[in-house]
Amino acid sequence: MSRIYPVEAYSYASRFNLRDVATWFPEPLQKRWTKTQFVVELDGDRLAFVYDFGAIVFVNVPDEEREMIVRAFDAKLKHEPHPPLRESFLIEVRPGAPTEVTFDRVVVPEIAPTTVDVVALVVAQSVAIDYYDEDVQQILDRIGSVANEVAQHGRPRGRTRDFMRFVGAAIASQVEMISAISLLDKPDLTWENEAADRLHDKLRNNLEIQERYKALESKLSTIRESLQTLIEFSQTRRMLVLEASIVALIVAEILLNLLKIH
Repeated sequence: MSRIYPVEAYSYASRFNLRDVATWFPEPLQKRWTKTQFVVELDGDRLAFVYDFGAIVFVNVPDEEREMIVRAFDAKLKHEPHPPLRESFLIEVRPGAPTEVTFDRVVVPEIAPTTVDVVALVVAQSVAIDYYDEDVQQILDRIGSVANEVAQHGRPRGRTRDFMRFVGAAIASQVEMISAISLLDKPDLTWENEAADRLHDKLRNNLEIQERYKALESKLSTIRESLQTLIEFSQTRRMLVLEASIVALIVAEILLNLLKIH
């Protein structure tokens, strides 16, 4: 008979300081550490994977226990712009069956630590990309609004300071995303385990990680180019205002001198 292991992934805007986040779990619990993640052994085959790019993945954890941990994270992460994004997946253990990846699950003949590690990582990457894509789309929408304001009124509405704050926030978001998605590389265990490497590639292909990553990169490139154009426009506009002010002062000085002569 087959057995199902549910996988639930959550992605946050915040990057995680793993040492701090580890204290948010009840003690004492066994943890396995690497440089960019740790795994909490809740009990037996119930696991929680925490990644420093801001994702948690629960494997075979009951709803009530999982929701309690998520609430603890929500209480600590007070500056999240909205609730975490969530993605579900399944590990189905079917003795004697070949390894197979479908749209909602991976079928394996037996469960192994490397299998769970690979599935958790790829699903974490998938939900993280979705979260970053939402953030990028919001920035693109705002840039579109600013561009429409420039087209209609010759300048962005509101104060220049507000516009520069938006530009600064957009650039900061880009830096954060680029820093985070640079971690979406193959894990070390795939270089050491051929079966894990094959499973990793199948999962990434099925979840279209590479295609979605490239689409996100393309949007980030569009944002960079658009922000550069808006900044250049803003600088040109300020220069025109400055030049007009200088011309006005020169004209005023000439008029004053003419009045003195007469």
